[in-house]
Formats: sequence, structure tokens, C-alpha cells
Amino acid sequence: MTRAPQADGARPLRGRAASVGLTRDQVVDAAIAQIDATGLSAFSLRELARSLGVSPAVIYWHVGGTKEDLFAAIAASLTSGLSSVYAPDAPWTERLRQIFLGYRAAVHRHPKLAPLLGAQMKSNGVAGIDWVEAVLAALDEGGFKGTALRDAFNALIGGLCGFVTMELAPGPASEDGAWEARVAQRMDEVDPAAYPLTHAALPHLANRIFVLRWQNGATVSYDDSFAALLDLVVDGLAARAPHPQARQEPPHG
Repeated sequence: MTRAPQADGARPLRGRAASVGLTRDQVVDAAIAQIDATGLSAFSLRELARSLGVSPAVIYWHVGGTKEDLFAAIAASLTSGLSSVYAPDAPWTERLRQIFLGYRAAVHRHPKLAPLLGAQMKSNGVAGIDWVEAVLAALDEGGFKGTALRDAFNALIGGLCGFVTMELAPGPASEDGAWEARVAQRMDEVDPAAYPLTHAALPHLANRIFVLRWQNGATVSYDDSFAALLDLVVDGLAARAPHPQARQEPPHG
């Protein structure tokens, strides 16, 4: 008997899973759609199972047995294409820029996933290891080894991915705009005598910096700030790199 073809990366279906015909990708896509609609804090495995017409046990079968495995699979799905967003022969610094620009673009397509990707360790795991390999390959080409490689990697992930997590941090979900109005009013009430520099800069900072805001980066653009940080981190690593010119241009004939 000829078996039905399976989607790339999908497990062979057995038992109850075979009877429902789901794939791992379909489960992950449905979970992302639920979080897009209701937010991470409202995510419900039972509601996910109901939307797919299966039991929670079927969901667990596909993603590894726990909600944490599902969250790791969600994180991996967002980063799965980052190892191919750049030209393979580009300098290592340019590859890093493209990887982290691609990361930010991917998270901005699903901003309600941002807390899962940066602030919760339950999204960690080897499911999304392809882009880790791509980052390490770029740093290795710059000459980073051992503890220097570790520190450079953490600077990139903590600084740039952390920026995106903070940029898209959700506000209170239950106050129907009242919280935003209160914060905006408090900005107007900053005492110029007590905080002269803050008061003077408020026209440029209010609702435009991480601390003094009432809307996140899904509504207010942080593009220029991210670009500034990307330059600082990548250019800083280039200045520290043992082999800043590791990739040489081919000789001209």
C-alpha cells in the first residue's frame, strides 16, 4: 500500500493523529492565529484544540507533549527563514544586519508573540537552531571564539531581540483605553521645575521612548531607534573582531 506523502518536516501520522489528518505546521499556524487574535496571556490550549476539532492530546502529540514545546515550535516558526535572508557571500557584518532586520520584521508580523520570544524562557529550545547557527557562523568568520563568541552572541540577542520584545510589549488589556489616557495625561503634568530636562524634551520623547509611552511599537514607529542600535552593536563587534576583514574580495583578473 502506498503511503500518502507527508509535508516536509512533518512526522508520519499514526493512530488518532492519522485520523484527523493534522500536521505540526497546521497546529503551530493555528496557535499563532489564536495569539494574534487574543494575545499571549489569553492563549488557551483547549480553545486551540476546539478550533482544530481535536482533543488537547492530539495537539500534544504533534508538538512534543507540553505547552512549552508548543511555544518553542511557535518561536521556531518565526525564525525559520532567518538563515537565508542574506546573500551567502556578504560580509559577516552585513549578514548579521540582515538576520536581525529579518527577525524584527518577522516579529512585527505577529506583535502579540513578542513577549513569548524574548521574555519567557519557555520559548527556548533547539527547534529554531538554524538561525543560531547562522549568527554563530557570522561571528566565527569575524574571529570570535570561546568566551568572546559567547559574549558577542549574547550582546546581539539581548540587545537586538530584547529591543523588539520591549518595543512590542503589550499594555494592559482590560482597561479599554483608560490606562493609555491616564499615562498621556501624566506626561502633560510633568513638573518643569523638578524635571527640567525631561519636560523640555517631552515634545520629542512622549510616546516615543520605552519609558514615557502609552502605545507600543505596533502603533508607533521605532525604526530609527532600532537602526541606531543595530549600527552600534554590529559596528561595535566589528571594532572588537579579531579578524574584521576575514572575508576577502576575490582578486580582479
